[in-house]
Amino acid sequence: MFRFHAQFSSIRSASSLSTLDGLTNRTSGDKLLAYSEKFSSLYATTAPEHRKSLLVDLVKSYGVNKEALNHAISLYSKNSQMYPEVRTSATATYVNLIKSIGNLPGGVLQVCEMRSNILALLKRETDKTTTSYLRHIEYATREVLTSWFSLGNLKLERLTWASPGDILQKVAEYEAVHPVRGLSDFRKRLGPLRRCFYFSHEALPRTPLVMVHVALMSEIADSVQEITKRGDPTGNEEDQTTAIYYSITSTQAGLSGIDLGNMLIKKVATQLQKDVPSIKTHSTLSPIPGFRPWLIRNLKGNSEYPSIMNEKVIKWMSDISNKNMTETEATETLLNVISNEKTKKEQLNAIQHILLHACAHYLCKAKRNGLALNSVANFHIRNGAELYRLNWNGDTSHRGINNSFGIMVNYRYDLEKVHENSAAYTEKKEMAISEKVMSFF
Repeated sequence: MFRFHAQFSSIRSASSLSTLDGLTNRTSGDKLLAYSEKFSSLYATTAPEHRKSLLVDLVKSYGVNKEALNHAISLYSKNSQMYPEVRTSATATYVNLIKSIGNLPGGVLQVCEMRSNILALLKRETDKTTTSYLRHIEYATREVLTSWFSLGNLKLERLTWASPGDILQKVAEYEAVHPVRGLSDFRKRLGPLRRCFYFSHEALPRTPLVMVHVALMSEIADSVQEITKRGDPTGNEEDQTTAIYYSITSTQAGLSGIDLGNMLIKKVATQLQKDVPSIKTHSTLSPIPGFRPWLIRNLKGNSEYPSIMNEKVIKWMSDISNKNMTETEATETLLNVISNEKTKKEQLNAIQHILLHACAHYLCKAKRNGLALNSVANFHIRNGAELYRLNWNGDTSHRGINNSFGIMVNYRYDLEKVHENSAAYTEKKEMAISEKVMSFF
């Protein structure tokens, strides 16, 4: 029955694509726009459970014309000036169709939502062939969106209490790192010694795409509770030397991986240096999502990274318990403490040095394909930041304790070194790590 249903869905979507008959990768102008209108309407009216079949059939039916590509390669082998012909023939027809959708009213948003849908499908898909087709079209939508959302097409906006009410509401609702705790909290984030910036795009009017909250301070912050505590911060703006980027939130799942956050941080840093010349240091105060569950997996032997239970940690555990422990005993004892969500702060404080040691391993050495396993670390290091400092009791909220035992991290952006650091990481897999962090090993 299931097989028949899946087959029926495929037949139906293939039949629906008949409205694109005649479309090739050389179709252009008004004719291509007409085809894009047809597909846009078809996608919008297709039930969510049938969109996977529609997308897969689009890739199958309107991919690269192999015969035309082989002919173009043959021409190029005889005349190297024919390379544009190879490029045209190597472009899948559905790529041009997706580009053309962007010329329709609401088309950019539709492609953004389409990619969001594709990314969600890829997370659930188990069939390798279907995954391959979905990855092809995900790559195409990502390339198109990257060109549409380049820095030249984005507008940096500062949010203030005088900003339009609908924008204020969206920023408050979208905030994901440190949720807004009512009106007074939100007013503080926009008040003295604070800034909030976001990127907008004319194709998605009145929609903050990615936003950052900044605190102007006299030194690099080590506690988010200090930044978000009740009451207005005191001091003069011209006396502050440091910009702390303590919350970065992207609002559009379809723009994931398109580096808007990277561009926003660097754009804001440049703007702040103009607005507040005393600002010389730029640093984040970032969460470490996933550290606690990773450490539990690591101690249970289910992590890709070797166990952090080395001789140093075993000795630490022995000293804390006042008895010589075996590796097994130390592992089990540590697991009992960190696995219990009701573990008291006093118990965590007793193993502070062990948790900071493990956290340094997690951020600096737990990697996949040479890149940091932690997504936040990978984001900032790839953007050229230095892993500057680990902060005990950086976030003592329930969320902070549950994510990383309350540890937070500073990623420092030296604007003169970001390009050098970024290149070293992306090309050589070398991370910029301060001596402060290296001391935890």
